[in-house]
Amino acid sequence: MALAFIANPTTPAGKELLQLVTEAEIDLSQCIWGSCLEDFNSSRLSEVTVLVLSQASGGTPEVIGRLWPQLKALRWIHCLSAGVDSLLPVLKSLGPEAMAVQVTNTKGAFSRSLAEYAVAVMMHFNKQITRLQANRVSRTWEKFVMNEVHGMTCGFIGFGDIGQHTARLCRALGMRVLAWRNRKGPGNELADLVSYASDPRAKVEIFEKSDFVICSLPGGESTYHACGAGDFAVMKPTAVFISLGRGSCVDEAALVEVLKNKKILGAALDVFEKEPLSQESPLWDMENVLLSPHNVHIAPTYRKKCVDIFVQKLKEFQSADFGGFREQVDKSSGY
Repeated sequence: MALAFIANPTTPAGKELLQLVTEAEIDLSQCIWGSCLEDFNSSRLSEVTVLVLSQASGGTPEVIGRLWPQLKALRWIHCLSAGVDSLLPVLKSLGPEAMAVQVTNTKGAFSRSLAEYAVAVMMHFNKQITRLQANRVSRTWEKFVMNEVHGMTCGFIGFGDIGQHTARLCRALGMRVLAWRNRKGPGNELADLVSYASDPRAKVEIFEKSDFVICSLPGGESTYHACGAGDFAVMKPTAVFISLGRGSCVDEAALVEVLKNKKILGAALDVFEKEPLSQESPLWDMENVLLSPHNVHIAPTYRKKCVDIFVQKLKEFQSADFGGFREQVDKSSGY
């Protein structure tokens, strides 16, 4: 069985990935590496049954499109990321045979880090950390009421692994949890109320009732600007919006307007419609915004977690009774 890694093993991230693959006792003699068509030996490509895409290590989905005519034996593509929104359009463009290849991702590898950050954001705004910092700088001894998140409501737009990890922390803090999701699935017991995309009013009600709204939707056509002007318009003036999924899911211009006019308390954004965020973006100048450069998921062990998940799936793939992955990407929904 031959494996192809779409990654550049000479970059720092690529070198770390190569080391982790070596430590995982994957037979390197069966692996070929490259980040462009010229890197690969065409004679070996015809033997590849497993393809691993690492965008963090310099790989791009477009390379798969260039390699496709030679990938005669390909049965499985694994993404060393949770999002597959840049891969699926490439497969779709290649036709039915490419769309029939099983696709898996590293769902769950980043959820804990993202959940911790979401709670940090809630505490930042609720405990008025910016006010405390300003008082320190001005040497002001000001006693004020320090709010509690206990009893507050956190609404989730998207309730997959990230949302569920965060919901567990919210419940431990005594918060009420509302969830909006595309379809029924595991984890509903973590929410006080679950609503579905089939109800046209449900999403707006999440925005309306929540003190914190967390969007962790995957990217794709079906989720483009899922959080828009109409949703932001009904938020409480004391509410905070948190974006952790994909920037394309949020109408950034509409969010900028409500933040600029102080219609909501604030926002925390880790993902953006265009990355890196333009130097001209008004978000940089907003004191009621926390910005992170799409790095909340980069915990010290995140690459090892990604490889561990791949190794688990590789064992599943190699099992004698393998008939398909228990968990794989649903290409129709994009996750």
